[in-house]
Amino acid sequence: MKKGLFFLLVLTVVFTSASFAQPQAYDSRIEYQKTQQQVAVIEVPYKQDVVEDAVKDYMSKKGLKSSSSKGFDVYRSTKLDDADADMSDLYFKIEKKKKDKDYTVISLLPVKANADILTRPVTDSSGQMDRAKTFLNNLVPFIDAHNTDVEIDKQQDVLKKVQKKLNGYISDSTDLEKKIRNLHSDEDQNKNDILKQTAAIQNAVNENDDVKNKAQKKMNKLLDEQDNIRKKLRNAQTDLNEAKSNIANQQKEVSNQQQVLDAIKAKKKS
Repeated sequence: MKKGLFFLLVLTVVFTSASFAQPQAYDSRIEYQKTQQQVAVIEVPYKQDVVEDAVKDYMSKKGLKSSSSKGFDVYRSTKLDDADADMSDLYFKIEKKKKDKDYTVISLLPVKANADILTRPVTDSSGQMDRAKTFLNNLVPFIDAHNTDVEIDKQQDVLKKVQKKLNGYISDSTDLEKKIRNLHSDEDQNKNDILKQTAAIQNAVNENDDVKNKAQKKMNKLLDEQDNIRKKLRNAQTDLNEAKSNIANQQKEVSNQQQVLDAIKAKKKS
């Protein structure tokens, strides 16, 4: 990857979330048991599973656990804000945005604690919906931070994989270097054996044909072995050159992925 193109990727990772204006909650309606109920809604540029986990974590930090009711996640007996005089049951519906899987829609239906939704006033005169919208607006930074944590975890996994691949190439290179050293040692030993066999053939010049043939047969075997060792050396050297090239390329990839991770972490601190 060209350097300029890579840094464009890093900037994209860092500023993707920042490129969206701060989402703002708005009034809407949702169907509940064949009735239309007024809700506060906000759309965030994150996948549904990330948002679900973020909301669950946010409410958990308030000491609240959800229960399920007719397709809603319900957090009972809590306040929309510190100034809220009344306790509410908060009904959340978190859904993937239609035609845009990278956006998630959060609908918040607040109800007076322990009250039946169907007895809820059609028009809000208590300011509860305004507080619900503020609640969702205040939730966004927490979702942003949670998504960044998810990105960091994913990028750390990517970095571990490319580092593991680099370690594999380094291990291959080490093994090949050892193999080449051993082959050179075998080659030197075989050369010595050839020299000795050359002397043996010379000494057998006056021997009978059987002795001469055996001596020559042994020499031929040593010469064949020398060719075989040299072939193995050439192949091992080719493999080593490839391993070194892989190491160099993988080191660049590790560096690139580390920069992406550092950029995401920098986004979290900003």
